[in-house]
Amino acid sequence: MATLAPSGSTWMRVFDAMNRELRRRTAQQVSFRWYAGGVQGDEAEVVRKIRSGRLDGGAMTAVGLGQIHRPALAFQVPGLFQNPAVQVARARETLRPQLEGAFEAAGFQLLSFGTAGAPRLMSRRVIRVPNDLRAAHPWAWRDDVIGPALYQEAGATAVPLQLPEVLSALQTNRIDTIIAPPLAAVALQWSSQITHMSERSNAASLGGLVLSRAQFQSLTPEQQTILREVMNQYSVLLARNVGNDDNAAATTLQTRGVQVIALNDGERAQWTALFSRVRTRLVGTVGDAAWIARVQAAGGN
Repeated sequence: MATLAPSGSTWMRVFDAMNRELRRRTAQQVSFRWYAGGVQGDEAEVVRKIRSGRLDGGAMTAVGLGQIHRPALAFQVPGLFQNPAVQVARARETLRPQLEGAFEAAGFQLLSFGTAGAPRLMSRRVIRVPNDLRAAHPWAWRDDVIGPALYQEAGATAVPLQLPEVLSALQTNRIDTIIAPPLAAVALQWSSQITHMSERSNAASLGGLVLSRAQFQSLTPEQQTILREVMNQYSVLLARNVGNDDNAAATTLQTRGVQVIALNDGERAQWTALFSRVRTRLVGTVGDAAWIARVQAAGGN
């Protein structure tokens, strides 16, 4: 199993605890061997390795999940939910059976589907309105489709990089702006290179744990049941820990001098308009209009 999450991070601590429970309940017959910190490559590479049988599975963000089933990215479209932290969880659970079926058809078992934190815009410059992005040098994850669409709609020129390249790009001034959950920014050391942070998150940040369908089916029915039960149990723990630690990381950044940019109503309206245009641009890329509307409706008001 591969993940970009660094050793010792919130994610890996839960994965390690989950692994201990899985070994205990299967009498040491089933366990995960984790490759943390991106040593197996970026998420697109991990998905390719799972498909070729070189890896059995991985824990990944929406970018990796989108490599398997592109419509999963719809949950991460900016501005789709007024309260992303609450509504995306509701939408995930409502539509999870359909997503699990789509992943199975693609040769994967979706073992868990949760959150990776609440992403915020972080920069070494003051960014109050979308036009401010035009003078910035924002990072766009090379395998993502949402970030590039946002920057294109704002008239900004993004720098496409794989995730392991981000820290050195920040340190050498190749980029000065990122979008990431505070917890991830701290864990990956990006936070040391930023001075300003948006006041809130305007999108969800997804995470999921997948296993190749062939490996899952190689388990006995009893082992499959235990694996599902352990995944469900620790997915709840992971969501709680990530949420708490992400909030704590945002507070920590402020104590380190990172300034939170508070917007007025007019400035917020400009972002709302940008997000609306981005959603229109993404129709046909992360799913058709009906699917995006269904995800939004599943989140409720």
